[in-house]
Order: sequence, then C-alpha cells, then structure tokens
Amino acid sequence: MELNQIKQFRVIASTESISAAAELLYIAQPSLSQTLKRLEEELGTQLFDRRGKKITLNGAGKIFLKYCDEIILALDSARKELSEYTGSRKLDVNIAVDSTTLMIVDVAENMRKNYPWSIPHFYVGSNKDWDIKICSSMGPDCGSTSVKVIEEQIGVILPKDHPLCALPEITMNDLTGYDMISLNQADSITKIISAYCKNADMNPNITMYVETPSIMCELIERGFGIAFSPQCTGYSFYRDRLEFRLIKDMPMRHYVHMVMNTKKLITQELQCCYNAIAKYYMDHAEKYSATR
Repeated sequence: MELNQIKQFRVIASTESISAAAELLYIAQPSLSQTLKRLEEELGTQLFDRRGKKITLNGAGKIFLKYCDEIILALDSARKELSEYTGSRKLDVNIAVDSTTLMIVDVAENMRKNYPWSIPHFYVGSNKDWDIKICSSMGPDCGSTSVKVIEEQIGVILPKDHPLCALPEITMNDLTGYDMISLNQADSITKIISAYCKNADMNPNITMYVETPSIMCELIERGFGIAFSPQCTGYSFYRDRLEFRLIKDMPMRHYVHMVMNTKKLITQELQCCYNAIAKYYMDHAEKYSATR
C-alpha cells in the first residue's frame, strides 16, 4: 500500500464521486478508478457501495478512513517535529476558515511580513488536516480549547442612497418588502443570522444567494438588495462603499474564535503562528473600536 493511495482514497471518500475526486486531484478518472480498485483488492473488501455511477462510503470504508486520517495526522506531526529538530524554519500551516473570509488576504499578508518562514494554506469552510481553525458562534463560549478573538454586532448593509438610510433607527418591520441578499446557506454567518431571525419570528425576503462576501457587497452597491452583515470583520471592505445600520428591535451578536488542533503535534513555530493570527484579529477589533 502506498501513501499516495491513502491520500487519493481520502479525497474520494470526502466527495463520494470518482469524477469529482479526479478533478480535485488533477488526474485522469480512469487512473483514479484503477487506484481504488487496486486498494480494495489489497484490503480484500470493497470500500464503497456502488449503484451505477454513484458510490457511497460503506462500513468498511469508514473504518479504513478512520485509520487513514490517523496516518496522515501522524505523518504531518512527524514532519513538523523533524523540522523543529533539524532547525528548518519552513512550516506549512493549514488554516480552516469558517468565518471572516474577507480578512484572509490581510491575515496572509501579516504572516508573510512577520513570519516569512511560514507557508499558510487557507481552506474556506472545513479541512480534515487543519492546524488552526477560525470559526463563528452565537455565544462567547466555543469550547475549552478555543480563544475568542472578536466580538461584534450584526446589522444590515445597504447602499448609501437607500431609503432606510434616512431613518433615525431601523426596525425589523422597516425591512419588510425589501429584497435581501445572503451568503450560501452552508455559511456559518448565514446559519447564525437564520437562527436569530427564527427566534425573532422574522422571515427575510431572500431573493439571491451568493458564495462570497465580496460578490454580496458588489451586488448591494449596484442596487440588487440589502444584506445582514457582521459589523467589525466586514468594516474594512464596506466602509467606503456601503452604509451599516443596526436593527433596533433585533440585537444580534457574532463571536469569532480560534482553535488549535490538539490531535496534531503543536510545535513552537505553530504556536507562534497561532498567537500571531490571534493577535492580528484582536488588534483589528481594537482598531475598529477606536474609529467608532
């Protein structure tokens, strides 16, 4: 069994599609199918249930995937420990970003400036092999291993010439009838906002879903609608283009947390990167507060 087979199997397992996995791995589909076939022959069992072109990870596949994940985690930890032992300063850092995607470029720039020996790999959403995760919650507590780096309010962003901008205060009722734009339903911020709306018995008129905050802001600027948005983490992007307003009778809060993957080896260099990113977020929040 080869390491490459394990890596390719994990991608197939995550997508449950040979064609999608082949596309992600940049290899030919027939070649990937043969790799899976050889792996199953070596293990003496099928890892997927097949119905036509559709494949589904079965019980044997789930058992094998568990050990594959442990193998990759162990190899990654070995690589980091050897790097620390030999004094090599090159460090790959896998960062899963489930929140504050508008700040990724700034975070990367800060790391390049202050820690040029680190190579950050950002994954928007989730990633099994993450070292550091940036995530969202509705409350200040997100587990014993997490650190809260930002606490902010959620309101609405709208064009500067929008009729709602003329109101001294905006209420839920004022939003009735206006088209609203939202990030996709799997986005963590969308889930938090949806929970607040449900608790307030509010049914926003969502007419468009988009994949990124930058597209959302562009559409708002062009008059396609308005949107809910975090105040602090989105400020550097919308501040000169759009108006941010709180909703008087529906207070919403958003918390940004950082988590270290304790299943992997935490080297001194990795801890240094973690501290640097956390400080960057906290400094960002402090600078924003100073402008208010």
